[in-house]
Amino acid sequence: MDEGEHSPDGPGNPSFMLSLARGLAVLKAFEGQDWLSIADAARLTGLARASVGRCLYTLKYLGHVREQGGRYALAPGLLPLASNYLTSTPLATAGQSVVNGLRDRLGETVSLGVLDPARPARIIYIARSEKSAVIAGPLMVGSTLPSHCTSMGRVIVAAMEDAACDDWFATVPLPARTSRTITDPAILRRVLGEVRRQGWALVEEELEAGLRSLAVPIRGRDGATVAALNVATFSHAHERSTLLDTFLPELRAAAGQLERMV
Repeated sequence: MDEGEHSPDGPGNPSFMLSLARGLAVLKAFEGQDWLSIADAARLTGLARASVGRCLYTLKYLGHVREQGGRYALAPGLLPLASNYLTSTPLATAGQSVVNGLRDRLGETVSLGVLDPARPARIIYIARSEKSAVIAGPLMVGSTLPSHCTSMGRVIVAAMEDAACDDWFATVPLPARTSRTITDPAILRRVLGEVRRQGWALVEEELEAGLRSLAVPIRGRDGATVAALNVATFSHAHERSTLLDTFLPELRAAAGQLERMV
């Protein structure tokens, strides 16, 4: 990790604390991993093994990771940090009750997500209420998905200012998740333009085969899009017309409810 990485002022910024960045990079390496060795964490972070070893020793001492037989896993000491975000963020606090109610009315899985400011290639769930498992693998609050091929990601990216959207395209890869995933930047730009005009995004089998999802934006008091609310369903369960005629008004009403609460 180079000095100044993730710093808005670039390399050499004296305010950038490299040791802290290294420790956080090691913590982030555990995403999607149950156990990591020092060699595993070094490979995932690109850091030297000696640096990783010191980070893991410190994190273990602080109660954020635990060690067994030379391998490390996250420890419960991290949970209060995550729960503090959820309880101190009005959108997350209000969001769970709203997505629960919407799930009960629609009978489908409903989620609330934001764009990861450090990794704009992904969205992060801050509230989620499952009716059925529509995506392979467990998804919960804190889970992430790609921003380029999800309805929530597209709603948020489409609302960006032109310069910010250009930056997103310049830094975010567009890998194919299915044969239907849009990976051509020119095509995706046109799709995002349509999303911006219509105020919603419908993504069909681009993230996962058999999955259809519809999302609308959540706007802050200044009118800027700060999050997205979506409903996900199996493609065979509901026609496209059902999502637009029945689900879209419900999503918009719930989005308005959230906007009044935050």
